[in-house]
Amino acid sequence: SPGFTLVQLHVPPWLGAITSRPSRDDAGDKSSIVTETLQNFSPPFGVRLKTQCHEAWPLSMPGTLWESSAVLAHYITHPSCEIEAFRRMRIHGDGKGSGGDSTSSTSSSGRVQVQPSTVVELGAGIGLASIAAARLGCRVFATDGSPTSVRLLKDNFRVNLPDDCGPTTIKPLASMLEWGDLDGADGLVDQISSLPDVIMASDVVYLRSAQRDLAETIRRLCPDGHLHGRVVVAHRWRADSMTDTTADEAAFFEGFDGEFDTEEVAGELLPEGYNMRSRVGTKLPVSVFVMRRKH
Repeated sequence: SPGFTLVQLHVPPWLGAITSRPSRDDAGDKSSIVTETLQNFSPPFGVRLKTQCHEAWPLSMPGTLWESSAVLAHYITHPSCEIEAFRRMRIHGDGKGSGGDSTSSTSSSGRVQVQPSTVVELGAGIGLASIAAARLGCRVFATDGSPTSVRLLKDNFRVNLPDDCGPTTIKPLASMLEWGDLDGADGLVDQISSLPDVIMASDVVYLRSAQRDLAETIRRLCPDGHLHGRVVVAHRWRADSMTDTTADEAAFFEGFDGEFDTEEVAGELLPEGYNMRSRVGTKLPVSVFVMRRKH
């Protein structure tokens, strides 16, 4: 397993900043606003995301902007993103990073008409990557197993993707989906009316007890024979000198080897400064993996 040590965190400029003056929601909870700019749109698109944590536990899994979600949002909106469902959205759009999709037809007037690519985000958290995909023109289904996250998703979609945000932007739908709930995954496919073009996730592999259920959910949404489907996962490696957990994390991806081809995204497609959080080592602290079913 890769050996590196995470050191003191320094927030890079592309990750945004948390405002001072948090407001209080429910008893013991407080909310803050995180600002993030999606630089791959023209003009750059500013996002304001509501987060929530509890006084007794300031870092809340369902209410936090995780580093990997910002990396994922940057990658899927990059002009050189290799995932066809995202790339064609840009090609068929207005040239500014929105519109288009993976299938198209021509109207009687000669204009290209497009059907939006379908994207499911697992463990969507507060929704940054889902917002980025929606701004591209994708039809996004943002899911999470936490009621807190689903509520925050709806709030953040309403603020950042209002009804008048443009003809090519479709407001994402937020819903509960617990990993391992295969009936729920089947219901989501029924709602979409097809298998999704992309399943995406960020910072979802670190908890070993949940890895099996997560893997089964991915397999259900991208089953054998779904050859044009893609799975994209942004992962923050969490190894340190005391407890090297990267073997468990790497095993999650290796568990798909017999069914999927997996490639790691090149560093030049990820935001500058994303790897500034580790000492010199052989592994980058954030990796993005793209998986596709074997023929």
